[in-house]
Amino acid sequence: MTRLPPPQQWVIKRMSQAEVAEMIERHIDFVDKGRSVHLPSPFVRHYIKRDDGVLPTLVAVSTLPLVLADGFVLAEHKFDRLRGIDFRIQDDVVSTVPKPGSVTDDDVEQAMQFLTDKWLVDVATDYAGKCTIISAGLTIIERSLLDQRPAFFVTAGRRGGGKTTTLTMLIKAVTGIWPAAAAWSTNEEERRKALLSYFLYGAPYILWDNITRGTQISCPHIEKSCTAAYYSDRKLGVSEMVATAASTIHFFTGNNIGPKGDLASRSLEIRLELDRYDPENREFTHPDPIDWTDSMRAEILAAFYTILLGNPTLKQPRNAPMKTRFKMWWRLVGSAVEHAAGLANPDRELDFQKLFLAREDEDEDSTSLADALEIMLQKWMGTFDAADIAKAINLQPQTDQYGAPRTPDPSAAGLREFLFPSAPLSHMATPKSIGKRLRNHVDEPVKSRERTLILRKQEDHHSKKWTYYIEVRVG
Repeated sequence: MTRLPPPQQWVIKRMSQAEVAEMIERHIDFVDKGRSVHLPSPFVRHYIKRDDGVLPTLVAVSTLPLVLADGFVLAEHKFDRLRGIDFRIQDDVVSTVPKPGSVTDDDVEQAMQFLTDKWLVDVATDYAGKCTIISAGLTIIERSLLDQRPAFFVTAGRRGGGKTTTLTMLIKAVTGIWPAAAAWSTNEEERRKALLSYFLYGAPYILWDNITRGTQISCPHIEKSCTAAYYSDRKLGVSEMVATAASTIHFFTGNNIGPKGDLASRSLEIRLELDRYDPENREFTHPDPIDWTDSMRAEILAAFYTILLGNPTLKQPRNAPMKTRFKMWWRLVGSAVEHAAGLANPDRELDFQKLFLAREDEDEDSTSLADALEIMLQKWMGTFDAADIAKAINLQPQTDQYGAPRTPDPSAAGLREFLFPSAPLSHMATPKSIGKRLRNHVDEPVKSRERTLILRKQEDHHSKKWTYYIEVRVG
């Protein structure tokens, strides 16, 4: 294959009133007393505001063919009114897509080996990490068809490991364009404004680059955008609510960063493993992996589409059960990569469901809750109330009634740290304040060792007080 030409950059832009009038006049000649006249402004404004469903809604621009859930390929250079996708695909890109129905398992195996052993040969991650990179590329391709989509974290222990280079290779391979990085703001309101702008722009991805070392990321707006087809918010500067497609894919890079809270169960991680203090000076198979990616973009895209079209899950019924919380993503992307990995490397298991659960298990919030529930289970085998916890965690005198030194209770310190992480040791917790904090975790299952712990709440029929107990489920 020859080197693909640089692609055009298409974005979604709202037309001005004059542009809308000019567009209408290309199709309709407005006549007044025998003379062609300009369309009056009130009619143009009404046309812009109409909401009767007659006009199609544009939700995305795609410069790449899309593989549907039944294996059909959308690759025509036109506007798809049904899905709201405007296709602007170069002929050279269309030619990289294999003919549907012609892809064999051998083709899929060779495509997977090409991607992992040639394209990603210099990326310092394990096999699961390379498979996750491939799944990220397929996610960008198929993003306009996904009602929900995961976020991706690329992280390492120190600088120079190739985090930004890895994502540059990925984004260049899929879009053909150098990636533009976005600054991560610690201000939630600023992130909210930025997100809406990116979504309205129709950006295929957001690269949150070089986040401060060790940051554990949680953002309700990003979490919401990962699990919704559309994103709505108030437009900046005006009292107007706007809704836009939320198909943009989130990428995060930084040293020892990770997701926490609800974002943990919606993320996949690519961990770069480094074995020297100057990783940028290690030997490379491709001295310039980004230029190699650019020159081999046609082959990389062909391998991507081979994996997508060789996916046996596409032949399953529409209502067939799918794994992970991202059902359509797994049908189109996750199952395709798992199938390809099983053919190319059968000795190494790839299971995205386990990878999502692993991220959730490593989440600091989940780990803290699991530790706290373990302590409660050990201290109170049956029911207990907030007063019992207050008695246990409040600072006790250092000596007993006989003047003998008391043995510190490490479990009490663990509970206090979980419930009141920022409070000084002298803080005296009340049953009411403890009840408020426990309420946030009632009926929230969390994994601990090989079992699931759940904090349950019930009303005591005799005292009419709320009591708690820990439900244990094995498996």
